[in-house]
Amino acid sequence: MPTSVIGLFESQDIANKAVAEVTKGGVSQDAVDILASSDTGEISSRLVEAGYDEAKAQQYAKALQQGGALVIAEVEDDRADTALEALRRFEVLTPDALLERTHSQGKRSEGQTETAQVIEEELEVGKSTSTGGKRLKTEVSEREVEETVSLREETVDVERSRVERTIKPEEADKAFQERTVEMTETTEKPVVSKQARVVEEVALSKQSGQREETVGGKVRRQDVKVEGIDRNVSGSKKS
Repeated sequence: MPTSVIGLFESQDIANKAVAEVTKGGVSQDAVDILASSDTGEISSRLVEAGYDEAKAQQYAKALQQGGALVIAEVEDDRADTALEALRRFEVLTPDALLERTHSQGKRSEGQTETAQVIEEELEVGKSTSTGGKRLKTEVSEREVEETVSLREETVDVERSRVERTIKPEEADKAFQERTVEMTETTEKPVVSKQARVVEEVALSKQSGQREETVGGKVRRQDVKVEGIDRNVSGSKKS
C-alpha cells in the first residue's frame, strides 16, 4: 500500500529539484505531484487523503497561499525513507517557517540585513491502509477405500451313483413316471454405492476494532546563537 511523503519548499524551483532527486531513487514521475498556489480546498483534501488531520492540512494550505510549493510523493513502504531523505537534501520548511519567511520578505527594507534561521523539524505521522483477508476455496480429491464384506454362496452339485437293484413289478409302474426335481442355489455378490455426507463446515467472519500504536523518530532543530566579537585595537605612542 503506498505511503505519502510530503515536503514544503520556499519556491517552485527548489521543489522541482527535490522532485528530480526523488525520481532518481526509483520513484515514478507520475507518483509525484507539486502543488503551488492551488485552491485551499484542493490542497487540504489531498493532505487529508494522505493521512494528515484536517487542522494540519489547513495549515499547509494557508502557507501555500502566500507562496512556496508542496511536493507529495506516493511511494511504496520500503521506499518511504529513501524518498524522505531525498527531499531533506533541500531545505524543507514547516508551514510556520514558510509563512514567516514570506512575511519577512514583504517587509524587507533598504538597509543591509543579515539573517540566520532557526529551523525545527516536526514529526508528522500519517496513516496508510492495507487490505488483506482470507479466501475459502473448495478442492476435490480422491482416495482409495477398501471394505471387507462376507458373502454367502450356495452351490448345487450333481452326483451319480451306479446301483444294481431289482424292483418289483408293482414298483416299476410307479417308478416309470416323469417328474422334475429342483434345488435352488444362492450366490451373494458385493454391491457398491456412495453416500455423500457433510463432516465439517468452515465459515468466514470479520471483526473490527481499533488499536493505538506509538511511533517515534528523530527530528532536527537548528538554533541561532548570538556571540560577541572582540576586535583587536592597534595604535602608536609618541615619545
